[in-house]
Amino acid sequence: MDSYTVAELLRKPRLAGRVNEGRIAVTFEGRDVTYDELDERSDRLAAGLHAAGFRHGDRVGVLLHNRVEWVELFFAVAKLGGVVVPVNYLLKAAEVRYILDDCEASWVVYEPALGAVVDEVRAGGFAARYVEIGSSYEDLVAEPGPAPEVDVSAGDLFLLQYTSGTTGVPKGAMHTHSTVLWNSFHQIVDYGVTADEVYLVVPALCWAAGFHDLALATLWRGGRVVLSPSTGFDPERFFATVAAQRVTSVLLVPTVLKRVLGHPGIGDHDLGSLRLICSGGEPVPLTTIADARRLLPDCALVQVYGMSEFPTMMLYLDAAYADAKAGSAGRACSAAEVRVVDDKGRDTAPGVVGEIICRSPATMLGYYGKEAPLEGGWLRTGDLAQVDEDGFVYVSGRSKDMIITGGLNVYPAEVERVIAQHPAVLEAAVVGVPDDEWGEIGSALVVVRDELSADELVRYLKAELATFKIPRRFTFTRTPLPRTTSGKVRKFLVRDTLEQG
Repeated sequence: MDSYTVAELLRKPRLAGRVNEGRIAVTFEGRDVTYDELDERSDRLAAGLHAAGFRHGDRVGVLLHNRVEWVELFFAVAKLGGVVVPVNYLLKAAEVRYILDDCEASWVVYEPALGAVVDEVRAGGFAARYVEIGSSYEDLVAEPGPAPEVDVSAGDLFLLQYTSGTTGVPKGAMHTHSTVLWNSFHQIVDYGVTADEVYLVVPALCWAAGFHDLALATLWRGGRVVLSPSTGFDPERFFATVAAQRVTSVLLVPTVLKRVLGHPGIGDHDLGSLRLICSGGEPVPLTTIADARRLLPDCALVQVYGMSEFPTMMLYLDAAYADAKAGSAGRACSAAEVRVVDDKGRDTAPGVVGEIICRSPATMLGYYGKEAPLEGGWLRTGDLAQVDEDGFVYVSGRSKDMIITGGLNVYPAEVERVIAQHPAVLEAAVVGVPDDEWGEIGSALVVVRDELSADELVRYLKAELATFKIPRRFTFTRTPLPRTTSGKVRKFLVRDTLEQG
C-alpha cells in the first residue's frame, strides 16, 4: 500500500464504505463542505500551487486560525507530495522565523488577522512565496483541476510538527503519510469511530491534537468534522454547537472540561448526542469525573496521553476504569507497544518509577536536522512513570520539566533563555506549580543584577514569547541559582526557594 496516502481520506467514490447521509466532511460557522467539494477544492488548490512552482518536498509554513482553508491546504499539500509545517498562531515573529528557517520553508500561507507577524518576518528578509487567505489564495484555487499527477508514496515526508525540547530550541517531529495514517487508524478501532461520528474540533489545527486526535479518523470513516473557532473558547457557544450539530465526540483538556462542567448553563442545552469526551495533558480530577458522570450520564469520559512525536493518543484510560484507576494515563493504544524502563532499558517492577518508551508505526522518523530520542525503534519520551500490577501507567513526573498550562506545553529552558536576555537579569529558573484554573502555571526564580519589577519583565517577555509561555509568578533574588558540581540547576531546590517565598 505504498501509494495509499493522506489524500485518500477524502475520496469517497460509489464503492467506498458508508459515508454520513449528507456526505458532509467539514462544518464551520454555518457552512457545510461536502467530501466532493473538499476534494475538488483541494485539487484545484494543488493545481494552482503546482502552476506557481510548488514541487514535491516543498515545505509550507501554515499560519492560520481554524478555518476551512486550513483543511483544503492540508490535503492539497498531501496531493503534491509537499510537507505541511503548522505554525502556532500564538507565537511572536522571532519564534515564527526560527521555525520557518529551521524547516527551510519555501511557502508561507497566512490569514490577514496574523498579517502583522508575517510582515515582521518578511521585513527581516525571510525569502519565501507568501500566500494570504483572500484574493491571492483564491487565485490559486481558480486554477482548473484536477490536481497534477505527482508520484507520492506513503513513506514520503508529509508533516513537520514542531515541539520545543529541553534545550528550548523548537524541533520538527518528522512524520510521513504512513505515520499520520497509522496514528489515525488506531483511533477508529480504539474509539469506535463510524460514519455517524460528528467530531467537534476544539483545539487549534496547528497543534498536534487539532488534526491528529480523532479529526482525520472521523474523515477516514466518512463522518463529519465540525471546526470551532480557535480563539476565545466559550462554554455557552460550545453547548449551542453540540446541540445544533448533534456532536458525538470531542477532545477537551482538563482545564476546559472543568469550565464546561462547572458552567451554570450546562443544563439549558440538549447535550444528549455526546457519546465520547477525550481529555488529556494531565490527570482528570475525581471531582470532575463525578461531575461528568452526573451531568452527562450517557457520555464516556476517556483520559489519554500522547505527544507530537506520535502516537498522539499513545495511552488511554477507558471510562470503566475512571474511578478504580484514577490518576492513571491508562494502557497502550492498539497501534503502540509501551514500556516503562529503568536507565538500563529494563522493564521496571510495579510501583517503580522509570521512563516511558514507545514503539509504534505511528512514531516520527526523528527530529528534522537534529538528534532524536530513538533507540532501536523505541521513542524515549523523557516522561517518568510507574506501572501498577494491572499494567496501568501513572505518569509521575517529567524529566524534561515540561509545564502544561491550560493544555498547552511550555518548556522552561526556552522561557529561561529569554528571561536571561534581559539586561537586568543574570540567570533564571522556571518550574511548574499547581493551579486550580490552569492545571499548572510557570513560576520563575530570577537572579537580578539590577532592580527589576515583575511588570517590567512581563512587558519584555511579551515582545519575545507567546503569552501562554510567560510565567504567572516571579520571585527576584540576588543569590545565584543552586547548581550541581557539573553546573546543572537543582530544580527541586528552586521549588523549595519559591515555596518559602
